Amino acid sequence: MREHRFQGIVFQGNSEGGIQTSIVLPQYKLMFDIGRGYPETIEIPRIFLTHGHLDHSAGIPYHLSQRSLRQLSPAEVYCPAPMADPLDQILKLWHQIEGFETKYRLTGVSAGDHFQLKGNTWITAVPSFHRVPSNGYLVYEKTAKLRPEFAHLSGPEIARLKQEQDLFYTQDKALIAFSGDTTIEFVINNPAVQQARILFLECTYVCDKRPVDRARQWGHTHLHEIAAHADLFRSVERLFLIHFSARYRRGEIEAALQRELPDWLHARTVIW
Repeated sequence: MREHRFQGIVFQGNSEGGIQTSIVLPQYKLMFDIGRGYPETIEIPRIFLTHGHLDHSAGIPYHLSQRSLRQLSPAEVYCPAPMADPLDQILKLWHQIEGFETKYRLTGVSAGDHFQLKGNTWITAVPSFHRVPSNGYLVYEKTAKLRPEFAHLSGPEIARLKQEQDLFYTQDKALIAFSGDTTIEFVINNPAVQQARILFLECTYVCDKRPVDRARQWGHTHLHEIAAHADLFRSVERLFLIHFSARYRRGEIEAALQRELPDWLHARTVIW
């Protein structure tokens, strides 16, 4: 599995369009999608599925089975609400196939639903736009900010007064956004995604042989569209592009990004 770090956060995983996608956040004990069964991720208890296509979900039975065999706590699986019942049926059939009952907790999720992670962080589902029911996800961080009227105070004065007055207010900051498979509307229609510090965005196609209209037909994003809407990424500090079609070599992708993206956005972009 590949690994990247940004501002103290570790990201691990793989993403190849039509083959496998899974991005793991070890510090938050969660993964987005699970396109294959990965032995090294069995300790991760929470899986947030963006949709049911097998390159994003095929590893679920393996993961749940392994956790049960190792007597770990039941995995928590969160998925788009319309796929929850069919997925539950499939997992129960795997019980019969394996002759072993796997323990898990399955939750259907709709846009706007939110769940506590750890400490001051929480996650919410946001609309994404694919050919089947789908969600994107946003991880938020709750931070304390000094009220503007107290900004002139020195450190010692703040320390003394905070015992008597409420000098701070809380603010929810969009920390990490994950798209799954989607058209560019995931960015256009979700202002909170545009404000995320770190954005994982699919970019299945990068060439004219697979034009924008074909990408949209299949519920995907084209590099041309990211370039055309570059100003929407001004607040994004790190853009991880994922889900490139396997037809492209890495050098082709690098050349396309260099050619298409403005310099300021190219400098913030990482090919997964």
